[in-house]
Amino acid sequence: MKISSDNTSNCPKNKKKLKYFLMPCFFVAGLLFHTASFCQTPNLKSDSTHIRLPNPKTAILLSAIVPGLGQVYNKKYWKIPLIYGAGSAMIYAINYNQTKYKKFRDAYYTGNSEQTFIIDGYVYSYEQLSYGRDFYRSYRDLSVFGFAAVYLLNVVDAMVDAYLARFDVSDDLSFKIQPTIVNNFDLTASVGIKFSIGF
Repeated sequence: MKISSDNTSNCPKNKKKLKYFLMPCFFVAGLLFHTASFCQTPNLKSDSTHIRLPNPKTAILLSAIVPGLGQVYNKKYWKIPLIYGAGSAMIYAINYNQTKYKKFRDAYYTGNSEQTFIIDGYVYSYEQLSYGRDFYRSYRDLSVFGFAAVYLLNVVDAMVDAYLARFDVSDDLSFKIQPTIVNNFDLTASVGIKFSIGF
């Protein structure tokens, strides 16, 4: 009987301890829920109203350091394969023309006018070697200029995209006709019609 009386007497104490333990837990949980909802609401509003405008100087700097990085900054991701595709084509052209140029140049400097030469499976006379050397050298130089042009266009494109992001394009392209008073040169006034187009 003593054991049962002790258990019944400890129950109210355990309930009080449980109550004092659960009250702070509910308070902290409610505070965290309220804080989370409070923090999410301004973010939704700011995302819907605030638009990040890219800085043209930053876009130029990023594109100059790493080609295509300015397009990533401007969120024009579809242009990156075009930039690297054109750049890779120019690098391939430079390498191809440089290899051909070396073969014709070396054959021309080491040969003589009475000798025929086989380069990449084709037979060339000594007179044709100078033509081939000059031909591949000129196209190698053009490929270098093409690579520089791709690099420069990458920077210019990033700059233009950053500037155009700040250009205000409004949907209000309205055409208004309204009466107006026109001042004449002889200091008299007359009634006219005013045409205005809103951009």
